[in-house]
Amino acid sequence: MTDHHDSASAAGRRGGQNSPWEAVLLDPARADGTFLLGLVAARLGRSEAAMRWFRRTVRLQPGWADGWAALADAARRAGRWREAAAAYATLLALSPAHGAALANLAMLERAAGSPRAAVRRFTRALALDSGQAGAWNNLGNALRDLGATAQAAAAWRAALVLDPRQADALGNLGGALRDQDRYAEARVLLRRALTLAPQHAALYGVLAYALSGEGRLVEAERACRRALALTPALADPLCTLGLVEQRRGAAGALRWFDRAVAATPGHPLARFNRGLADLEGGALADGWANYACRFAAGRAGWERRFSIPEWRGEPLAGKRLFIWREQGVGDEFLFASCYADAIRQAGQVVIECERRLLPLFARSFPKAVVRAEQPLRGRPLVETVDCDLHIPAGSMPRLLRTGLADFPPRSSWLFPDPARMLDRRQQLNGIGGDLRVGIAWRSQLMTMERQWAYLPLDDWGPVLTVPGVTFVNLQYDDCEAEILRAEARFGVPIFELERLDLKNDFEGTAALIANLDLVIAPANSVAELAGALGVPVWRFGARDWTHLGSGVRPWYPSMRVFHPRAGEPLSAALGRIAAELRRAAALARRAGAEAPGPRLPPRPVQRTHPQAPSLRRH
Repeated sequence: MTDHHDSASAAGRRGGQNSPWEAVLLDPARADGTFLLGLVAARLGRSEAAMRWFRRTVRLQPGWADGWAALADAARRAGRWREAAAAYATLLALSPAHGAALANLAMLERAAGSPRAAVRRFTRALALDSGQAGAWNNLGNALRDLGATAQAAAAWRAALVLDPRQADALGNLGGALRDQDRYAEARVLLRRALTLAPQHAALYGVLAYALSGEGRLVEAERACRRALALTPALADPLCTLGLVEQRRGAAGALRWFDRAVAATPGHPLARFNRGLADLEGGALADGWANYACRFAAGRAGWERRFSIPEWRGEPLAGKRLFIWREQGVGDEFLFASCYADAIRQAGQVVIECERRLLPLFARSFPKAVVRAEQPLRGRPLVETVDCDLHIPAGSMPRLLRTGLADFPPRSSWLFPDPARMLDRRQQLNGIGGDLRVGIAWRSQLMTMERQWAYLPLDDWGPVLTVPGVTFVNLQYDDCEAEILRAEARFGVPIFELERLDLKNDFEGTAALIANLDLVIAPANSVAELAGALGVPVWRFGARDWTHLGSGVRPWYPSMRVFHPRAGEPLSAALGRIAAELRRAAALARRAGAEAPGPRLPPRPVQRTHPQAPSLRRH
């Protein structure tokens, strides 16, 4: 959503102070006469004729800024980008403080794929005149291209301060809020934009995606259909209709993704969503191919560029391979299941991981060089690493997991610190119980869309009231108030290790999880870590692409999945977990009764525990 500026001055558009008609009649070779003829041709829509007259104008009078401005604007309107850019550059050489020329040249540079140069020119134009709402809007667009989302939003807000009725800036800011999953705020801005531009099909598409994220599926479908009524082959609303159908559990979602890809063959989000659907259905070859669009679709971190080629599956013998992280730690645990395969094939592997995972990954992959990810700030646009090939972690399954038979039977690929495991065992030995079960109930990143995949601890009553189970907290954010409320409501203690930072100390968390009998969690990093450690884990939630068309998650042999059936709420899956847990606790109780030697003491009721001073109740 871009604003353009006329570069020619008002005086220039009139052809000077004297009568241009007289100049044409007396001497048609005069520059002001050819200039006027160019303006007439442009007004009549004869762009080629207008450019011929303006070219003649600047040949006759090469130092006339208005002539170059008119030629530049005519060439831009005709799509002659190179000629327009050259004319704007000449105009700026004649008149360096020409703000409209700076802004228009910046837009051409952005269209040519040079957003950094565009930002510099927009900044210069605004330094000359900071009151140009259109220039602020376009600066925001260029900053967005660079990934500077916070600065882009600030530029769009500056545009709206100057002109609250600028639909483009409202739409751009609304789209940015939508991309941050701030759907309700985005909806308000996008509806304002559409009151100003009710025929703007693309804005309806952006609104539809925001409404879908809020769960307002009927309104989302209505916005999609309005967009498609205005522009039938618009890919974004076609793609959003597919997401709406998926959310409803309908069978027709894939056709919308296919129509979006047909409308815009390179549309990254449509291809990415089609890829997820293919993976979920078990069509791995097509699914992995379209999953590669995740960077362009904005569904992974920023795609990085390297001075070395990407590994495409060629032999790795004698080669050094660099594997770099791209998503959250939960995805990192999952993709790390492929690392051992690459280590066996390559001469050497360098693994980049999230800084908090460095000790755990270094121990688990001793034959590789493990490095912490470097901060984004200060990275060059093209990175140099001391390797022959590179690959993003999420691209490894495409090469190494082409079918379910490619998943190795090993039970784990991450290994905790033995000394810390012993410490955790000694702490846990004092709390008794037939089963020790770790629990977590949400992700750290709680967007509107993700909230549907989680249940608050208040809804865990069927699980927490199973007799013979000792519960240990693994939830890694501020949850003390929730735990206290659940303890009071259900009459059971939920233990937590003091001085263990569950969010940042993955070594300590891994050692704790490795000493538990079972972990129960939704789709979050706790469930992924437990599965990577080979600890029994019961994961509940909707089926997703990581099932790869199977009834399990083949990445994790120790994981069991519980899905709500069609038409059931998520709590139904948790109810089935409670029933299974009751049976498991009864078996553990029976096994403990039959085992020789003394039994562990019962669960303590006091808050401070004398046998395990670093283990506490909330």
